[in-house]
Amino acid sequence: MHQYANTPIHQYTYTRLLSLASLLVLLSLFLNLGVQPVYLEEPRRATIAMEMEENGNFIVPTQFGEFYYKKPPVFNWVVWASAKVMGGYSAWALRLPTVLSILFTSVLLFWLGRRYVNPEFGWLSALLFPISGGLYFYFSLLGEIDLFYTFITFAGFAALFHFQQQGRYGMMFLITYTLAAVGTLTKGLPSVLFLGLSVLAWLWYEGSLKRLISLAHLSGILAYGLLVGGYLLAYHQYNAIGNYLQMMVAESSERTVAENGLMKLVEHLFMFPLDTVKDLLPGGLLLLFAIRRDLRSLLLRNKLLTFAALMFLANVLPYWVSPGARQRYIYMLYPFLLMIGLYAYQHREEVKAWRFRAFRVLSGILMGAMVLGSLAIPFIPGLDFLPYRWPLAIGGFLASATVFYLYLRQPQWTLLLLILATAVGRLLFDFTVLPQRAHESDAQEDIEIAQAVDGIVGDTPLYLYQDARISFSAIFYLNQIRGKTLRRNYERESGAYYIALPEQFPEAEVRYEIPYNEEVYGVVRYP
Repeated sequence: MHQYANTPIHQYTYTRLLSLASLLVLLSLFLNLGVQPVYLEEPRRATIAMEMEENGNFIVPTQFGEFYYKKPPVFNWVVWASAKVMGGYSAWALRLPTVLSILFTSVLLFWLGRRYVNPEFGWLSALLFPISGGLYFYFSLLGEIDLFYTFITFAGFAALFHFQQQGRYGMMFLITYTLAAVGTLTKGLPSVLFLGLSVLAWLWYEGSLKRLISLAHLSGILAYGLLVGGYLLAYHQYNAIGNYLQMMVAESSERTVAENGLMKLVEHLFMFPLDTVKDLLPGGLLLLFAIRRDLRSLLLRNKLLTFAALMFLANVLPYWVSPGARQRYIYMLYPFLLMIGLYAYQHREEVKAWRFRAFRVLSGILMGAMVLGSLAIPFIPGLDFLPYRWPLAIGGFLASATVFYLYLRQPQWTLLLLILATAVGRLLFDFTVLPQRAHESDAQEDIEIAQAVDGIVGDTPLYLYQDARISFSAIFYLNQIRGKTLRRNYERESGAYYIALPEQFPEAEVRYEIPYNEEVYGVVRYP
């Protein structure tokens, strides 16, 4: 660890700080994970998994008893498995796959970096990915599909690189194509694009395009075809494949220029790179060191860095020119940018000193803000309900002030201390913002709605009538309480309850009102 430590004592301290940072990042990802109620797309994923289990059919995703086309079933299987292991569809169970996906991706980064660059590179890159701001303070807290899909896709990149470097093309094609099939059955057609662009770009660069005409490549194609084709044939036993494929294509085309217009494209071309760097913070600061004329020759010194640059360039372009694309669509490319920035940082002595000074100043501002932010905790009105806010403020201040002190004394440790400060910030976030969301969230109202509806309906059949819509969170909690899923019904059954617009049942008394999207739905019982 000569790049970071000048003496054995410094090396020992640096290693212990790395271990502490790893422990804090790990702890922060799990702390209070299940506290805030489910929201956004989380209840949709959960209710689809609930319906698959209730139907005894894990081939066909349904939503309210109707075919659901927007996403294939793999993530629903993951949600179901997590619920089984954790003893139910709790918020913790829904979010556990997300956190595990982040950790598995970090393990891959550690292994790749350690093997193909150096130990510090592996360790730091494994820490920089999970603490990327957009992931760390937002998406890591959601039971959503994107970070699971990120892990599957990045694992495919890792297999492509590692087995090609080993000259084991059979394993390269087999594992890469198998993971692409899993990705296709998770999120659809984007996996085909990632697979095709990545394999073609890397084999072209390595002068191995002839490998595309080989039994090894055929084995990969067969693996992909058996998994995806086998699933589609099984699905066809219940519903026409054409319907499914048509919706998958439509879902992918929503991001194109044709769907969004030229002005959206111009805006997107400008904002997308800026949003990406912002989303990567604090690791995004390392890209300061990549601003150098000889960046290409720097990256060509190491095959993993060459691969990282080529994979990013080959795969980011379709999203950069698609105005509907969101940052979460390229999370699997974030590790490549972080690798480039980190490698340039490790070679910072080759460039002018202003870059490191700028990095130090910006890092110091972030760390100083953490110190001041800790002291502000007791004075934030929304946190009045927390009985431990003063001890938390004192503890947070002492921890962040210690990190800032080390920052002033050990300039060569700036990056590691920035990681530590970010981990402390996330722990404070876990102890404050997450309980506050649980305390004040709109989802509390959804829980109350679910409890009230269950109190009225009991074991009597209950349906959404025709196009009636209420909060997905309310439906999720209603499913939890009742132990069965809410279905849509276009017919009227005698004695059944319906969630409907009151004017659709003028002869029935409204037992309970549910406001949603400027409409007021009623719980009514058909005579």
